[in-house]
Amino acid sequence: MISTLLAAAALAGGFQHPTPSPPADLAAADYRERRERLMKALDGCIAVIGAQGEVSGITEDYRQDADFYWLTGINEPGAFLVFAPKAPFNKVTLFLKPRDPEAERWTGPREPISPELKERYGVDRVRRGSPDTTLEGAGENHDCVSIIAPPSMAKEDRNDAELAARVAQRFGLRLVHQRSLLAGLREVHSAAEIERMERAIAITRTGHEAIAKGSVAGVSERDLQTQMEYAFFANGATGLSYSSIVGSGPNGAVLHWDQNSRLLKDGDIVVVDAAAEYGRYAADVTRTYPVSGKFGAEQAKVYRAVYQAQEDIFAAIRPGVSMAELQHVAEESLRRAGYLKDFIHGFGHFVGLDVHDAGLYEKPLPVGAVFTVEPGVYLPERGFGVRIEDEVIVTPTGYRLLTAAFPRKLEDVETWVAKARR
Repeated sequence: MISTLLAAAALAGGFQHPTPSPPADLAAADYRERRERLMKALDGCIAVIGAQGEVSGITEDYRQDADFYWLTGINEPGAFLVFAPKAPFNKVTLFLKPRDPEAERWTGPREPISPELKERYGVDRVRRGSPDTTLEGAGENHDCVSIIAPPSMAKEDRNDAELAARVAQRFGLRLVHQRSLLAGLREVHSAAEIERMERAIAITRTGHEAIAKGSVAGVSERDLQTQMEYAFFANGATGLSYSSIVGSGPNGAVLHWDQNSRLLKDGDIVVVDAAAEYGRYAADVTRTYPVSGKFGAEQAKVYRAVYQAQEDIFAAIRPGVSMAELQHVAEESLRRAGYLKDFIHGFGHFVGLDVHDAGLYEKPLPVGAVFTVEPGVYLPERGFGVRIEDEVIVTPTGYRLLTAAFPRKLEDVETWVAKARR
């Protein structure tokens, strides 16, 4: 027992936990600037948006929806933002749910309303409770109400959309639907956001290094998952971007395989779709690894077709192209290779506060948009699949590959695996 404790102490003494760099939280000024952009886009209409996060787990962990988080950085339920562009002073009011001393014994204390709290959130006014009265007051001085709930929530059953519609009806105001407004604003990422996403990608690289080393015959998919996720958190991850996908052999042909239960065998290839989160910002990376260290002839043929599809997509990325156009490029590439029927998903998606982030797929891509490029071919009848997934940011002249530190070409992946295992 003593020797075990001494060994544990020695390991702990030699371990230095990474210092988060940059700090995970954005400054209040960043959220204020976002709200100012939204206010300008409202074109004089009042608007309200409520927190739509979800609670999970026995400890009732709350994860804020990305729209409200993007505007506030606040991770608590029952909150509202009211925008009143024509108000002389209190143009942005934040409402927090009332305090509950009994509930706070379970979940932790919440701060009282104070000037310091207002400064921290960078709003004009902080209140508790319902925004009804403030909305009604704003309704007397505005001639329109904007509903900015995203298009994925088409029904008028959100609490914020219902409030907006009620105010419009009471005061006879024009009702304006701007359901794509937040998606368009969130599509362009600031330097601070990119910094956090690049940090998440760098952390993700350490986990995939563990996969390159550990994906040998006899280990289980769950073994690989735990090794990888340990590397994520040991290197400063603040969470997982999504549940880790580790699919070996035939499981690699299942797009969202999540059981991670199979033992790896010689001759398998392993599709690993897993990434770290940093400061709420997601990464999203997939690599396909050969268990024996080398791809078989058929596996290599498929891998090269997927790689070429990536290359063709990269060549088409520039400001002004749309995600829909890039999807067509991906399909044409895999059609030429003879694998179009085995490409069963979109070529990519936006990444940011959510791993599948907000963005406008039919509209021209702006500079600063971040998205994945992830063609794949799935052959369940042959017992394997191949997916390669990288992240790019649109630049004025084209794109920058954010995941350039990950080996991607077939020969480079084989070299990476061999080096990691030595």
